[in-house]
Amino acid sequence: MVLDSFCKEEIQNSKKLSIMRQLILSIILAFCTAFSSFAQNTDQKTVSLITSTPSDLAVFTVWGHTAIRIQDPSIGLDVMFNYGIFSFHKGFYYKFVKGETDYKLAIQSIPGTMEEVAEKNSYMYEQVLNLTKEEKEEIIQALYINVRPENRYYRYNFFYDNCATRPRELIEKVTGGLTYATIGNKMTYREIIHERLANMKWFALGIDLCLGSPTDNVVPDSDMTFLPVELMSVFESAKKTNGESIVKETKTLYTPIQKTEEKDLGSRVSPILACWIFLALIVAHTLFYNYKKKNDLWFDITLWAIAGLIGSVLFFLAFFSVHPSTNPNFNLLCLNPLQLLFAILAPFKALKEKLRYYQMANLSLILIAIIGWPILPQKFNPAVFPLMIALAIRALNYIMPLHELVKKYSKTKKL
Repeated sequence: MVLDSFCKEEIQNSKKLSIMRQLILSIILAFCTAFSSFAQNTDQKTVSLITSTPSDLAVFTVWGHTAIRIQDPSIGLDVMFNYGIFSFHKGFYYKFVKGETDYKLAIQSIPGTMEEVAEKNSYMYEQVLNLTKEEKEEIIQALYINVRPENRYYRYNFFYDNCATRPRELIEKVTGGLTYATIGNKMTYREIIHERLANMKWFALGIDLCLGSPTDNVVPDSDMTFLPVELMSVFESAKKTNGESIVKETKTLYTPIQKTEEKDLGSRVSPILACWIFLALIVAHTLFYNYKKKNDLWFDITLWAIAGLIGSVLFFLAFFSVHPSTNPNFNLLCLNPLQLLFAILAPFKALKEKLRYYQMANLSLILIAIIGWPILPQKFNPAVFPLMIALAIRALNYIMPLHELVKKYSKTKKL
């Protein structure tokens, strides 16, 4: 249309020119008209599913990413519709813990997207979709409607509503549904998280503490596409209702550069090793202070305050957050808000006897977690086991310090 307008304007001006010039511009007009007609009648638009593979650059890049690419050579359009935009500003962390994180759909340029992929150093694939002209137009119109300021934000959910599920649902809606091959998945959500966070074990520990027993359910085949790479995989063999493949062509847009990455201290020291070392220090500390018959109350105050703060976060996630996989959380057996209350009340000597009863109840819950480790409906992170033992030792030491127990036993033996 731009070319057509330009040519017509030139012809109007050509009336003032020589006959030869008019002849030349007439030929140009004929060419422009033919080209304009070709652009309108030929379906040059393409809709593609873009997938970038997982990267260890950050915890939010280990899952990979999905976007929709729209190309229209007739008007020089080539943009990316990205459902994975979020901001760390405006109370992001509080909203994330509460489960009220809002992501948004945004339009990005291809060069900008390629720069991000290069920074993550991951593969980038394009699956050109096999769509009719009407289906392409419907997807494009839906994207432009969804990207409007009043529509672009949505309530993000890691497992059920993210940058991969939104494009899939849009494509399924427009095409009238897709048929996928059976995956036969047997992995749970937690196992998938561990697989993706194999090089980020401290993050895996944190996520294991926060997520409850629903995370140990096996992921149905239909929900596996919450992972961008799995979505790309199932689309390769997916069929439309007419039996045609949904993917017309698959291209590799970026190949990562082989790099030797240096591991930081957090990567070198695993949570399991660190927690067993912590348990050894707890045992040594407890034995030393019992041998010296010294009071180490402030050590307990510090320990239980930390445990109580962690427990408060877990309690909030389980009972006040809208995250679907945080309740029930059996980590609350060994980490709970009441431990913080104990730390606050422990300095008051008048409450010591009552606090002993509290620690008896606390010790019982911790022992339930330790003994029930193999049978409880939730898989604990292996690093939590030595932490449970450490907390049990300190609870028992508060109820009856070892040196007092030895003294009491000696008196009983003499009698």
